[in-house]
Amino acid sequence: MAEENSRRKWNPHAGPYLGEVSSLAFLNLPQHVSSIPYLLAGSGSEILLYDLSSGELIRSFQVFEGVRVHGTVCSNSFIHSADRYTYKLVIFGEKKVKIFSLIVELASSSGEISVDLEIFDSLPRLSNWVFDVCFLQDSIGSLEEEDKLLAIGCSDNSLSIWDVKESRMAFEIQSPERCLLYTMRLWGNSISTLRIASGTIFNEIIVWRAVSFDGDNADHGHNSASPMLRLTGHEGSIFRIVWSFDGLKLVSVSDDRSARIWELDSQEVVGPVLFGHSVRVWDCCISDSLIVTAGEDCTCRVWGVDGTQLEMIKEHIGRGIWRCLYDPNSSLLVTAGFDSAIKVHQLHNRGSEILLDAVGVLNSPDKVEYFSTCLPNSTEHTGLTDSKSEYVRCMQFTQEDTIYVATNHGCLYHARLLSSGNVRWTELVRIPEEGPIITMDVMSGGKVRESCALDDWVALGDGKGNMTIVRVIGDIYNPHAGLNQSWKASPERQLLGAFWCKSLGYRFVFSCNPRGLLKLWKLSDPSESAASSAAEIYDVSLLAEFSSCFGKRIMCVDASVEDEVILCGDLRGNITLFPLSKDMLNGVSVSSELKIPSLKYFKGAHGISTVSSLSVARLTSNKAEICSTGADGCICYFEYDRERQTLEFMGLKQLKELNLVQSVCQGVQFSKDHPNNDYAAGFASTDFILWNLTAEAKVTQITCGGWRRPHSFYLGEIPEWQNCFAYVKDDVIHIHRHWVVGQKTKVFPLSLHTQFHGRELHSLCFISADTKAGFDESKISDRSSWIATGCEDGSVRLTRYVSEFGNWSTSELLGEHVGGSAVRSVCCVSNMHMISSDMPNVPDVCEQDSAVDDSESPCLLISVGAKRVVTSWLLRNGRQNKKGEPCISDNGYNRASSEVSSVTFQWLATDMPTKSRPCGKTEKSPKLGVDKDTTANITKLGSNTYHERENYEDDWRYMAATAFLVKCVGSRLTICFIAVACSDATLTLRALVLPHRLWFDVASLVPLKSPVLSLQHAVVPLHPPHEGLPIGISTSLSVDFLSIRFLLCLMKLFSRNLLVIIVLITLLDR
Repeated sequence: MAEENSRRKWNPHAGPYLGEVSSLAFLNLPQHVSSIPYLLAGSGSEILLYDLSSGELIRSFQVFEGVRVHGTVCSNSFIHSADRYTYKLVIFGEKKVKIFSLIVELASSSGEISVDLEIFDSLPRLSNWVFDVCFLQDSIGSLEEEDKLLAIGCSDNSLSIWDVKESRMAFEIQSPERCLLYTMRLWGNSISTLRIASGTIFNEIIVWRAVSFDGDNADHGHNSASPMLRLTGHEGSIFRIVWSFDGLKLVSVSDDRSARIWELDSQEVVGPVLFGHSVRVWDCCISDSLIVTAGEDCTCRVWGVDGTQLEMIKEHIGRGIWRCLYDPNSSLLVTAGFDSAIKVHQLHNRGSEILLDAVGVLNSPDKVEYFSTCLPNSTEHTGLTDSKSEYVRCMQFTQEDTIYVATNHGCLYHARLLSSGNVRWTELVRIPEEGPIITMDVMSGGKVRESCALDDWVALGDGKGNMTIVRVIGDIYNPHAGLNQSWKASPERQLLGAFWCKSLGYRFVFSCNPRGLLKLWKLSDPSESAASSAAEIYDVSLLAEFSSCFGKRIMCVDASVEDEVILCGDLRGNITLFPLSKDMLNGVSVSSELKIPSLKYFKGAHGISTVSSLSVARLTSNKAEICSTGADGCICYFEYDRERQTLEFMGLKQLKELNLVQSVCQGVQFSKDHPNNDYAAGFASTDFILWNLTAEAKVTQITCGGWRRPHSFYLGEIPEWQNCFAYVKDDVIHIHRHWVVGQKTKVFPLSLHTQFHGRELHSLCFISADTKAGFDESKISDRSSWIATGCEDGSVRLTRYVSEFGNWSTSELLGEHVGGSAVRSVCCVSNMHMISSDMPNVPDVCEQDSAVDDSESPCLLISVGAKRVVTSWLLRNGRQNKKGEPCISDNGYNRASSEVSSVTFQWLATDMPTKSRPCGKTEKSPKLGVDKDTTANITKLGSNTYHERENYEDDWRYMAATAFLVKCVGSRLTICFIAVACSDATLTLRALVLPHRLWFDVASLVPLKSPVLSLQHAVVPLHPPHEGLPIGISTSLSVDFLSIRFLLCLMKLFSRNLLVIIVLITLLDR
């Protein structure tokens, strides 16, 4: 009995599928139940049911066994009984067709909806693949007989009619032209009105109909096919055809990258051919006023009936978007593709205003306000400007209705956006000599704003080198300058930047010059009585000067008092850290000749591109996370250890949608259904783009002319509902404001399904939840199954499966291999094997640059692939809520994420061979302690190439890998041995020395005649202690045990060279 229970416990069964989405269909419920349709999505052998109004997954159903869902058709009619609605649902895939009863039940008390799916009928396996199905009426009569027949279109251009009530095949109709098809679509509600559009392998569309001699009666088989039209014009395979609602038009998409609109009466293309996709077009849909196409280029394009492209959405990855669906009543556009993601968008200029408010879709023109204004007292623009003209130099939002504007004539204005569409201007100050204002930064008063009172601090820097601080007080209706203090901060034309730091407050301000010199100024703390006096004089003292070793202009500054550090990003992508002691902030001024050197720096963090923003957030009492964005389109993450004073690179995220990332922020979680989302604001060519990093969706896009012109943006708690952007063009300030408050519903775009790899998977491994590696068994996230996968496109992802809920929770992109080289194998290693050192008095190297915590065994993820790239990732577990208050950006929102996943991996080290290596003979070392029957040859340490493969080194790829951790007693060094199998039938043992991230080649072996496809090792307890036993499976289907004592010899050999490695590291450190 116990054995039977054990067998039953380990009986494998199919779980939820994570892969391509191959079908989409709407489920239209009665209006009083839901005004927004539900979505039926087919993925693998499953059907997923989503509520589009909330974005929730209602249920998932397993409908096939080993057959992919290709299409779903739901009946328009339903059977109503009390609060129960029953629909007929047809699901087909390959040669299988099943009919289900979809039961929707509404709970009268709570209003919640429960859904169930019951099998109604399963058709016999057909002889050809099914392309489309359609419900038909048997005769004109009662509604009960409306869906009595089911038309099934097959790939051999035939039509089968299934009697649903009798559960039998009524008859079959063969097209007059027998040929294979790529696609077929049916239209009609009876046999007499049924129309069939077939896309043949000859790049033609054949339209034909079924002719019945007995009307619509299915009891007699007197039916035949009659050809109607032959539509030609496509120059490639036709992948998809759709009918218009009235059946008078067709839209087809093809391998020739085009979409064509056909009118059946004229038998020709109506309007222009729709070109825009760069590769094949997979799917399309049509409504009365627009056409939607989806292609292999991962774009979904919306076209007008005149051929004008109205919208382009690019949020999927990989092999493209396979399905698109549009509902004209709710204006919702749904796309799904090979990357497993399902995206929901709301299109502009569609749908009713009541419906938009009910759904929470606010990205419509009636919700977006447009302002256009000029500087007060400015003359009409003539198109000619010079250095003496009056124009906008700087501007910055502080609230959704407030902008500060600085001009070339030295004026500072307060501009308030009125609900009427006008702009109220207030001149605050005019600097002496009317010099140009070069730089401006504003620190908003924050909570005071809720009572309409103003308390904003404005820092100005002019061309004369003067620094001016203006405190704006009063209220939003009558602002005025309460403080106007100026001093000489730099020589003429040397003052290029002024920066506030929210963490330091209004008493401290920074200034910088073109050569990377940063000055910290302290303002006297104003008394309460002086707050309303504009004539009061405030003392300004220079606390310190910080000199960058790079000598480049500083573009952004942030500071952390708790971590005692100042962060600077310069014009050439470098990040520099300076010390910030509390004694310095509380002390007196220092001599201007004293320049404080940098504490740490990271050269070329963003290449040679400008660092756009910096933010810091605390992780622990000693560690802080630094986030930087740049003009290279990347977001970089660093970790600063205050105790050790180290700056470590933790990884980066490259946004292909943005050329310049100006800043990142985090929205507010206002409900359990709307989690915290991270956002990136930046530019792509001439467009300003706000991008949702969590949902991988575009929030807004505004054409402005690029980032070099004066501009500013402001985001609210929910950027999808609350965003403002202003820019200057032709001396006119253009303002886009999309601001709606009081909404607590789901926002679009939605991401319904977990996004996964967009291309083929090559490798997978489970992440072992070892408590020694830092996992907490009490947390649900740590009790989940974590899976690491490697893909053809070079990406490595970490995906979480929650067994308690039976679904895929999240999938995080860890990073990509160098050059996008394909990942062929991934493995996880966490167990540490301790060995005794043969060397007496081995020094304990205490290196400060450590990414590995010595208190626990590191958990490493190793990925290998094409171009012989090896990448290691370090588990970062237990990084929960970051302590301390996150820094606020100049727009008043969080710039650094306050939460990260409890389980994730950070990039640790990457190694790949150099493109050019000197060719030379490889010496063979003696076979130390290896048995005579072993064919393994150990090459000289430090060499991992062979003479015969030097000329083809770019063609080799690593096919498999296995790894184990070794640590010598009494040493802080941890060595990760990685055995990698190359496509040239060689096996190499490599070593990654931690915490120094140094790579070494330990040995190379050539034991096989065929490339190794799979590699594994075993640890056998022998004397002396542990040894590894690599096992390889090659393309010749042979299994090889490389050597029983081989790794033991290598460990001894490595321990004999341990002192040499330590010396090398020590010399490098010195």
